[in-house]
Amino acid sequence: MFKYKCNLPLEHSSIMTKRSMHTKKLAELPKTTSFTKYISPDGRIPKPEDAMANKDNIIHVPRVLQKGGFSWSLPEKRAKYRYLTSSDKALNDLGIDSKEVENPEYQKLVTGEFYLNKEDFQKKGYPFPYSQAYAGWQFGQFAGQLGDGRVVNLFEVPKNVPDKNNRHKYELQLKGAGMTPYSRFADGKAVIRSSIREYIISEHLNAVGIPTTRALSLSYLPETFAQRHRAEKCAIVSRFAESWVRLGTFDLYRWRSDRDGIKELSDYVINELFTIDGEKFGFLNKVLSERNDFFDSSKETIGELTDYDKMYLETIVRNASTTAIWQSYGFLNGVLNTDNTSVLGLSIDFGPFSIMDKYDPNFTPNSEDHELRYSYRNTPTAIWWNLTRMGENLAELIGAGSEILNDQFFKENGIKKEWEDRIITRATKLIEAGGELYQYAFTKKYVETIFNRLGLESSLINAKDPEVNHKELIDPMLDMLYKVQCDFNKFFLILQSSNLESGYDPKQIAETILLPGHNALESKYSTQELIDEICNWLKIYDGYLSKSGNAKRKSISKYYNPLFLPRNWILNQVIEFTEEHNAEDLSYLKKLEKMCFNPYDKSKWGNELKELEQEWLLQSDIGADYSMLQCSCSS
Repeated sequence: MFKYKCNLPLEHSSIMTKRSMHTKKLAELPKTTSFTKYISPDGRIPKPEDAMANKDNIIHVPRVLQKGGFSWSLPEKRAKYRYLTSSDKALNDLGIDSKEVENPEYQKLVTGEFYLNKEDFQKKGYPFPYSQAYAGWQFGQFAGQLGDGRVVNLFEVPKNVPDKNNRHKYELQLKGAGMTPYSRFADGKAVIRSSIREYIISEHLNAVGIPTTRALSLSYLPETFAQRHRAEKCAIVSRFAESWVRLGTFDLYRWRSDRDGIKELSDYVINELFTIDGEKFGFLNKVLSERNDFFDSSKETIGELTDYDKMYLETIVRNASTTAIWQSYGFLNGVLNTDNTSVLGLSIDFGPFSIMDKYDPNFTPNSEDHELRYSYRNTPTAIWWNLTRMGENLAELIGAGSEILNDQFFKENGIKKEWEDRIITRATKLIEAGGELYQYAFTKKYVETIFNRLGLESSLINAKDPEVNHKELIDPMLDMLYKVQCDFNKFFLILQSSNLESGYDPKQIAETILLPGHNALESKYSTQELIDEICNWLKIYDGYLSKSGNAKRKSISKYYNPLFLPRNWILNQVIEFTEEHNAEDLSYLKKLEKMCFNPYDKSKWGNELKELEQEWLLQSDIGADYSMLQCSCSS
């Protein structure tokens, strides 16, 4: 259904974020918890007082919930804590003073140590922590109940600078904080290796302009070990997001046949997540204003859209947009199960992720993904597959329509026999319409993002049918990149820096694109064939440039083409160095922070370790042994 494409909404939060002068201490920020206010709790721990008493260690013993969507929980005690670092951009977005990182109270909060004295946080009026329950389809198979097996959610705080696309709060949580009722057979721990990877990629994606969950801080547990590939030392990442609700959260309620629970969850998503300053479903409304003909063919069956319909379609549009942006930058998650797919369309739960070095539609970053389910080519379809499961979860609500939804019998008892065919037909039609909406939203965002990377004005995009631009310009570009096998990101940077004014030599540009990574012995094509391939595409591109205006090209593309990306070999080097020095020498990590968190601005990379900086900037030129590396799911 979907060819390899991509793109995303460019509110470059990291580039254009206003800085507030009203920075505070983390302890001073107002703290709330809306999820526990609106969602029913675990029946065995109905009140925070039950978790505080922790009879029979109930908050750390795995079990299957019979009802509810979360369990009150607390971090487990660790032998020793050592705070390491925080993201300056994350601190700013939370409105926290940068000097706060030196405050012992801040450090204890972001490690979870603050919660070991149970009376302290309650005296200060902090919400009681909890862990979410959810289920999930993993690699196409239903896995039953999953949940926050090593995560404790602490509280919500207001955004420093609210934006129009998400609600005005962030929810802070700790990953690696210990066992919860959802740990199953696991140990509740996160190793330093995977924690560094998540900390870096969360903030890097945000800095690039990709919707993502965020990372506030990284802390070390030098005397806590977890058995993975070997005995590895552990860490805690404090991370935050507008919400941590996943498609798998809906899977849980359907699995339990809990119609009251799925309505409760849906109402929460509609009212708390998708209603911003009184306006509901902003992403969906924007798309429908562009394409008001989407439901013309199915209007007789679907009729008026209800809020439950719109919630489902809003989730579709958000995920289509983010998936398109991933593809535009060659980012791959590696495990796109329903429990790793955000209702808000955020990049979430980073395991075997990778940034694709060379364009290869069959590349998967997951060494265990033997069927290539989550490869670059299959990523858009994988996300749609997940969204189809969500439609099935919501079948009763999106199939009912406004008339049945308002029927008192339906509210109290469920579906009458005579309603069944009508509900199934409507739900099926809505999911089918959602598929068309997904393809349109995905293609449009992908074309927009690639146009931005190429320095082309968005006015050239066919708003009704962006697939036209894809076939004319982007498909030939991808075919060319697959044959040439140059670095995917560097291709855009070379094009951006090249002189493409009238009278330029296309062969010279082609050689610049080809030569850094070209190995004539390994290629199926001769050097001349590849140069001709690039030159032929440059002619197509030049046609678009003549309509867009060449003078605007660099001023557009410089905000969309990062100068640096954290490739897997670089992350491995930083992890090995940090582990070898027992996390006492953080020089490599701090250097990587500066480059990853400021990918468009070299002036913020610092003057230290310049030789290392240059080595990292070589990226794919450093050799085949460092390119297209994969990871396992172990973390």
